Amino acid sequence: MIMENKKYTTLLFDADMTLFDFARAEEDAFGIVMHRHGIEFDAADFERYKKYNESLWASYGRGEITKEFLQRERFAAFLPTVRGGEGLDGGDVNREYLESLADCSVLLDGAEDACRILSGMYDLYIVTNGVERTQKKRLANSAIKPYIKDIFVSEEVGVPKPMKEYFDYVFAHIGEERRESSVIIGDSLTSDIEGGRRAGIDTILFCPSGKLSGETPVPDHIVRDHAELVRLLMPTE
Repeated sequence: MIMENKKYTTLLFDADMTLFDFARAEEDAFGIVMHRHGIEFDAADFERYKKYNESLWASYGRGEITKEFLQRERFAAFLPTVRGGEGLDGGDVNREYLESLADCSVLLDGAEDACRILSGMYDLYIVTNGVERTQKKRLANSAIKPYIKDIFVSEEVGVPKPMKEYFDYVFAHIGEERRESSVIIGDSLTSDIEGGRRAGIDTILFCPSGKLSGETPVPDHIVRDHAELVRLLMPTE
């Protein structure tokens, strides 16, 4: 389905699992740091770390914890549970992990082509929660860098998506007049779609399964891949 009767000028892209393959980057960076310290871990250990890390990011998105606590806590809690992790400082290991993560700029299939095509019709920005240095380095080292006008990271903004204040900051920098002609594209209902709702802009959920299962908030549109996103956003005569 092609959008009709809507004149967008600005696309706000989430970064991880919308443009970047964060699942691969996370696994690679985690493995590099664990092996560096001789820590023994298996797939179950990694899944346990991921689940706890995701719960911390959810708490951060709700404004319940600080980014500093999240970064300190995720490894401080995990390391004592694996052989070889005892006695290591969670903050130090987190810094090593972020350095490795910053070097992982793998894109999802189709992301580069989509950005190249859409940048000829719209202004593209990235809106992401995360660590400023890490996210900006990943973008700088990626193939989509020439197509992105700017990136806004929650660490520099001071509040995370989905807070309305996050989007107020973005539009204060790119032009408040753009708000009514902007749409956000992201894979998260809680940060991207809810954030768009709070900001008063249209929303597109990037969802490979194509299914919501009755979850809320409800996006304006759902796409399963980048080719479908391009078709959706192609201007109509």
